[in-house]
Amino acid sequence: MSGQDVFLTGFPGFIAGRLVEKLIEQHPEDTRYLFLVEPRFAFEAQARCQALEADHPTFADHWHVIEGDIRQPDLGMTAEALTLVRERTGVVWHLAALYDLAASLSTAYAVNVEGTLNVLDLCETLPHLQRLNYVSTCYVSGDRTGRVYEDELDVGQDFKNHYESTKCWAEKHVQRRWERIPTAIIRPGIVVGDSRTGETAKGDGPYFVMRLLFNTPRWLPMVNIGKGEAKQNLVPVDYLIDAMARIAADDGAAGKVFQIADPNAFTAAEILNQMVKEMGRARVLASVPAGLMSRVLKRGRIRRPLQMPREMVDYFNTKSEFDVTNTVKVLEGSGLTCPRFFDYMPRLIEYARHNPEIFVEVH
Repeated sequence: MSGQDVFLTGFPGFIAGRLVEKLIEQHPEDTRYLFLVEPRFAFEAQARCQALEADHPTFADHWHVIEGDIRQPDLGMTAEALTLVRERTGVVWHLAALYDLAASLSTAYAVNVEGTLNVLDLCETLPHLQRLNYVSTCYVSGDRTGRVYEDELDVGQDFKNHYESTKCWAEKHVQRRWERIPTAIIRPGIVVGDSRTGETAKGDGPYFVMRLLFNTPRWLPMVNIGKGEAKQNLVPVDYLIDAMARIAADDGAAGKVFQIADPNAFTAAEILNQMVKEMGRARVLASVPAGLMSRVLKRGRIRRPLQMPREMVDYFNTKSEFDVTNTVKVLEGSGLTCPRFFDYMPRLIEYARHNPEIFVEVH
């Protein structure tokens, strides 16, 4: 890997930013890092790189922030930037995506599908490319129930939203080309904060429930949405990053899919019960039919005060579990296992309590 570059999309996002720190430790000191960044994030990306230099001296003068747009041919890069990227790039990480469960089809398609196609086109022009690491999602499974295996993709499933459908279509394109482009596909579950510190940059998923609990009286009983029997696929960001780095370093990972999920996940009802207990609140007393809750949350005058998106209802009641055979095999001997959610949930709650700016606004 000496003398080669790492090209990465999705920086300076929370996952990409933490991943870069791990890559700096993993790659040779002469590795250069090329970050494709939308112009509106260029200043933030440069500031993030300068902060990384303070903690990682070998990173100094080994990075370039390149303005561009994955929705455009050649990712919207200038001819000069393209020359730089093609000169030495050996590893590409594609993390940029539109993660918005309420996004329109056209918006999600432009970013998640067309953007991925443009990244694939670029990869085919890189003379030194050794690996594309493509970050997908476990939820390409759509509305499937039961066990979802890593070697499965399109089995005729429907989708709960356009985020899921466009990520599935994008992954199809990746798999169609992986004989020409050596690719490892990484499918994370729902990413939550750091299991050691609670730190996160975006409070969605289970954080919607936390915010509701923060903003309602302690004596007010909560209810399950539906029966709450579906297991919730939550993974802390620190485990995700460590697993991604191990997959990227594995010579046999190309041509395989790796689901990064909790093999011992808890159900939605179990999580809500533990959460109200941890927060010293009244016990969960009843259940509201999922269909009724979905209809209620369609109404903005109810959804906005509760700050609960309608789209999240589906995830409380889709009974799917995710196979992690390939991931576990790569992690053998590393000591890495997915932390138990109830062990680190108190840290997530405390971080969210003291950092309300993380919460995603629901309109």
